[in-house]
Amino acid sequence: MEAFLIILAIILIAGGIIFSILPPLPGPLLTYGAMICAHTVSNDTEFSTTSFVVWAIIGIIILVADYVLPVAATKKFGGTKAGVIGGMIGMVAGVILPIPFGIILGPLLGAIIGDLYGGNRIRSAFKSGFGSFLGFIAATSLKLLYSIILGGIIVWKVGGFTMNAISEMF
Repeated sequence: MEAFLIILAIILIAGGIIFSILPPLPGPLLTYGAMICAHTVSNDTEFSTTSFVVWAIIGIIILVADYVLPVAATKKFGGTKAGVIGGMIGMVAGVILPIPFGIILGPLLGAIIGDLYGGNRIRSAFKSGFGSFLGFIAATSLKLLYSIILGGIIVWKVGGFTMNAISEMF
């Protein structure tokens, strides 16, 4: 059972990192699931209640920021409501369509097209598209940072447990 939980935790960490960049699943939530798996492996891999609460609060803040940052940045850079909606559509389309760098170009182009449709001039549309892009990059960076740091802590704890278990065998 320990081996299964360790493998599951590793898969969840990898998924957390991957889905911090790709939007279909919430990457930080997967990494938090890895923390729960690691906690149940052994007494040596347990996390404190404070750790669970702190990492949960940070994860929730980051998940909210994932939705708020691109919208706020688009508005801050002069985007219209159509530009905000276009940026969100572009983010989804960037993942689905087989366009090189679609995940990066999608929100940018979506916000630009949306703003043009919403009545902004080309210069304003490009400015708000850039804002959407910056918001997307900031949110993605936060999710990725969370997943890498928490994943590293989990690997460190589980790795220490695994090394102790192997050394006891010999």
